[in-house]
Amino acid sequence: MDTQGANEAQGANTLMIPIEMDLSEAKLLEAFRRLSAKRRADLLDKLQTLREPILRTVSANTLYHLTALVSLGGDAVADAEALYDGNNGN
Repeated sequence: MDTQGANEAQGANTLMIPIEMDLSEAKLLEAFRRLSAKRRADLLDKLQTLREPILRTVSANTLYHLTALVSLGGDAVADAEALYDGNNGN
C-alpha cells in the first residue's frame, strides 16, 4: 500500500494538527488531484460547511428577559420623524 493509501486507511485515527502554509493555487490543485475521489468529496464537503453560516437561535423568553438589560431611552418615532423632516433637534 502506498503512503497515500496508508494515510487514507488510517483516516479517523489520524491526529489532526492545524498548520498554516503559504502554497500557490497550482500546488493546492496538484495536491487535490492526487487525492482519491472519496477524499476529494470529503474535502469539498468540509470546505462547503466553512462557507455556511452557523445559525444560533434563542427562545422568545430569552429575548424578553434581555429587554430589561438594554435601555437606550428616547423616542424612536420622534427621532425618525425629526430626521426626515430636516429638524436635527436644534
